[in-house]
Amino acid sequence: MLTVMSCHVMVIRAYMCSYILQSCHGSSLCPHPAVPINTRVDVTERSPGSVATYTCDPGYTLFGDAEAVCGANGKWTGKLPLCASNVAWKKPVNQSSTARGGKGENANDGDRTTAHDGDRCTETQVESSPWWMVDLLQEYEVTTVRVTTRGCCGDHPLEGLEIRMGDSRKIQRNRLCAWYPGVIEAGTTKDLTCASPMKGRYVFIQMQGIKGSMSLCEVEVFSTQEFSKDRCSAKTELSQLGIFNKTCYEFQTKSGGTFANARKHCQSRGGDLVHGIGDGTHAFLASELTRFKKDMTTQLVWIGAEREPTFVSRTWHWVDATEVEETSWGPKQPNNYNGKQDCVVLDGGSSWLWNDVGCDLNYLHWVCQFKPTICGSPDRKENTTVSSKNFSRDSVISYECPEGHRVLGDTNRTCLNTGFWNGTAPTCKYVDCSAPPEVEHSTVVLVDGRTTHGAKAVYQCAENYTTLGEDTSVCGDEGNWSEPATCLYSWCSEIEAPNHGGIQMSGRRSGDTASFTCEAGYKLIGHKTISCALGGTWSGEAPQCRFIECGLPENLRDGQMILVNQTTYLNSIVKYECGEDFWIDGPEERICMEDGHWSSVSPICMKITCDSPELPEGGYVTGYNFDVHSEVQYHCSDGHYLEGDNIRVCTRDRVWTGDSPSCIFVDCDAVPSVPFGDVYYLNETTTLGSVIEITCNKNHRLVGDFHRVCLKTREWSGSQPECEEIRCGALEHPIGAKHSIAGNDGRISAALARRRGQPVPKYDPNTFKVGSVITYRCDRGHVVEGTAQRTCTPKGTWNNEAPSCKYVECPKPESIKDGIYRLLSNETQYGSQVAYECMQNWKLKGHIRRYCQANETWSGKTPVSIEVLCPDVSNSLTEALLVDLSDQRVGSFATYSCELGRKVVGEPSRECLVHGHWGGSEPRCEWVECPQPDEIENGRTLRLNSSLLYGSIVEYHCFPKYRLRGSFTRSCTADGTWSDKVPQCTLDDGDSGIFVDNTLDGTANAAKGVSPASQEEASNTGLIVGLIIGLIAVIVVAVALVFFRTKRQQKMIEDPRAHPPTPIKPREGHRNEAVSYGDLNDPTTGNNIYENIKEDVEPTYNDPYANHTYSNGNGNDSTYSNNSFTEDYSNSGDESTATVRGGGAPQHIMQRPRMPPPQPPTLPGMNPHSPANRTESGAVVTINGVIIVLHAT
Repeated sequence: MLTVMSCHVMVIRAYMCSYILQSCHGSSLCPHPAVPINTRVDVTERSPGSVATYTCDPGYTLFGDAEAVCGANGKWTGKLPLCASNVAWKKPVNQSSTARGGKGENANDGDRTTAHDGDRCTETQVESSPWWMVDLLQEYEVTTVRVTTRGCCGDHPLEGLEIRMGDSRKIQRNRLCAWYPGVIEAGTTKDLTCASPMKGRYVFIQMQGIKGSMSLCEVEVFSTQEFSKDRCSAKTELSQLGIFNKTCYEFQTKSGGTFANARKHCQSRGGDLVHGIGDGTHAFLASELTRFKKDMTTQLVWIGAEREPTFVSRTWHWVDATEVEETSWGPKQPNNYNGKQDCVVLDGGSSWLWNDVGCDLNYLHWVCQFKPTICGSPDRKENTTVSSKNFSRDSVISYECPEGHRVLGDTNRTCLNTGFWNGTAPTCKYVDCSAPPEVEHSTVVLVDGRTTHGAKAVYQCAENYTTLGEDTSVCGDEGNWSEPATCLYSWCSEIEAPNHGGIQMSGRRSGDTASFTCEAGYKLIGHKTISCALGGTWSGEAPQCRFIECGLPENLRDGQMILVNQTTYLNSIVKYECGEDFWIDGPEERICMEDGHWSSVSPICMKITCDSPELPEGGYVTGYNFDVHSEVQYHCSDGHYLEGDNIRVCTRDRVWTGDSPSCIFVDCDAVPSVPFGDVYYLNETTTLGSVIEITCNKNHRLVGDFHRVCLKTREWSGSQPECEEIRCGALEHPIGAKHSIAGNDGRISAALARRRGQPVPKYDPNTFKVGSVITYRCDRGHVVEGTAQRTCTPKGTWNNEAPSCKYVECPKPESIKDGIYRLLSNETQYGSQVAYECMQNWKLKGHIRRYCQANETWSGKTPVSIEVLCPDVSNSLTEALLVDLSDQRVGSFATYSCELGRKVVGEPSRECLVHGHWGGSEPRCEWVECPQPDEIENGRTLRLNSSLLYGSIVEYHCFPKYRLRGSFTRSCTADGTWSDKVPQCTLDDGDSGIFVDNTLDGTANAAKGVSPASQEEASNTGLIVGLIIGLIAVIVVAVALVFFRTKRQQKMIEDPRAHPPTPIKPREGHRNEAVSYGDLNDPTTGNNIYENIKEDVEPTYNDPYANHTYSNGNGNDSTYSNNSFTEDYSNSGDESTATVRGGGAPQHIMQRPRMPPPQPPTLPGMNPHSPANRTESGAVVTINGVIIVLHAT
């Protein structure tokens, strides 16, 4: 035993001596140098004099020493450098003022040019303590602020700079990062480093206490908490990239496309359209897009929000399927005016707020959002190393320490999608456990000859001894060896297997075991396993085997039964399984027991269902299927708000996910009424979310919040407002003035007057309502200078300024010819009146009264007297009226007369009265009307147009066997009588030619030499033909009369005597409205009896006062001249001429060709040259009582 122990100690001492000698006599090496984040170090050796060179990852700037040297003391010289990126680039800025194009944006545009040129650097006005500020949009830990000054001329020196940083927009409320009291040289770059890294959102640069103009060409704010653009996709130009909140943003402003095109482009970058936009992100996007705005072809930019076009829901979702909770809609948006606006854009025309548009617009720009693809170089503490060089997303690096050291901290770190490593860099700690502990009956060996951290000591037991525990002990983190093993002596005897069974032994030494088994169907009676204990004995007796059978178990509905070992004897196992959405009611396994039966009872498969979900008070649940995977949704009634998850799902554990939410009822109650105002409950409720608006009555102003909302706190937002009446203050009282006030507090007016010398109160103690009107009046002889009225405005002030009173007097007024003037108050001061009067039969032209005006002159011009004259009535006479006007002075007369054929109706004369008007009324002219013409015996009277007015004509015709004695026609004259005397029809005693009988009906008329039978036949034929023709003529004439009379009555709306009817023109073949001759036939030959007679010329109707010439077929002409009538027969042709004289002819006169007295005609078959049968101008025949004149040819 002593020999083993001595050997053990000697081995340990030998190893330790070797280790100590190596440490003492080895060289002094420096540890592995520390490396900051985003930094790389190049070091080949660590011996004294070796150099470690630091470089930054792309996109970062190095601050501090770029090299460190290994010293003789085994330590690296210098201070650890730092690599950081500029987080101020193109962020929103502000400054105290702007001068000469020096906008604040010029200081963080990335251009370090020191020449201003009007648009490269910032510049403030000359002022006290000018400042410049950048908003980083979120809090960063800043180490250094780099300032580039303006070059040239030295008239904008930077001196006394203070760098302040914090979360306040007010400079002095932020902490001081750095202070530079001196002057920074023009055109240089200066790094101002914080005493220690400082956190803040706003960075201020101020020339504290200095009066001058501050000009900055570039300001860079460096932080290690943001990665550079180089970490983003290599497919995107750096100029199109932006970094914010550890996220890459690509501003695609050089091309356009639809919403789907934009998403596809962004997904190719490993991201999607920008989504999950909060206030900070929206401010960043707006700032960046404003810079791109001048190069954009449209100001609509896609973002990753949309809604399903098939749903009516107003819910919007981001492209990552999360619901949009915070929105930034522009005015009157979303409107979805065409029902297809299911996508969202940022609208540059509305401050980059949201606008809903159609998703198929194919020309819009977009913004992509994606995470960086790699992490930067990890930071390392001194003496640590990292073996891996893979820094891609999701990769894992491991830190290692030198031999004898242990890692203190995170051994492994993972590259996150933020572009940064999780955890922190660990450190190394040196650990020495000294010599390992001794174990009896064993020897120990140091594996690598050391006793420091991680060293291993292996124990070996002596022969016939068994190791109990681990044979290796390790030097741990706390400088202690792990528990070593022990060595114990053991050896057991042989043992046999049971009948129908077997045995398996691991050995017969201490700790070895002997395991027994039975054949299938046999039960093991006794211990299954026994072990060899110390001292050489087994822990128990060998067991026995007995056979048992249970039979096939029943199957399972909606599940399956599985015989695990495909047997049904003892210890055989049957396993039951149900479908995925079923649960097993009963045991999942059954075993063939020793009594030959399967354990328990067969289970059944039940559909997994959840209990009814809890129903919160004031809420309700939608969804009535409680089977597995079913969802129920919780809703709250109006006036309640939901606390908790609104959707729960039935799980396979038969429980609903989450906890039951609750509905909390909120009622804010009605607000107190507002005096002189109205409260409008926009929702007509006072529960949660209800909105009220308060308005004030006219001439009142609202003090407080006009819009209030019922909050969850059961209170209305804001405070109760008041309606304050708007009133005007006291009035000034000018000397010598009075004023009246109308419309104030129900008083109609009030007058106040102040005499000269009285003290002037500054303000009247009363106040006045809005709309009150004060009217100033001055004492007699005084005029108001200024505005005479002042009104209390809705602003509570009087408009205009108070007027003053000035005394005014006018000179003596001018006199007028043929008139006089009178001073009504015997005064000529302001406001006095002078009245003018004219002599009799004269009237005043101008103002009757004149007033003394404020400019000391009389108003208007001096009037004049003009003689009174009546108007000239000859210019406004009615039709056919004449006037004799010798004078127009007062007392003269106007005498009226009418044109020929008319008579005066009314007063024939009018006197000019003193007022310059003619007395009475103007008369009118009416046509002269004659009485009914006398009838003649043995003849007929024929009125050509059924009129009796002046100029009307009647014709006289005698019956057969009678000759007309006297004028054939008579006309109505101007004195209302018919011209000439009434003619007479006398019996003709001479030979009547062919006529032997001239009775009225003409039935006995017969030609000489004609037999009575022939005469009777001709008479009958003529009678029939005449009746038919006469009937047709009567019908035609009657229709014509009705038509023309109807037409004439429509036009005659006045006295028919004043406006005679329009003359009727005879139609062809119907020249006499009572007789038609065109269809009469010869009873003996059947020929028309007038077929050889030339037709009359179409008659012309014209003025009876004009000369007319008519021509007919036989050359007889008639001439009319005024009141006389002559006949002149000559062959002058078929033309008619008329010359109008006087006032014109009455329209009721119808002219027609004159007809000579009827003469016996020449019938066919007779000798027309026989002296007995010829007349001077033709012959006359009577047919059925109608006289027909036949002209000789």
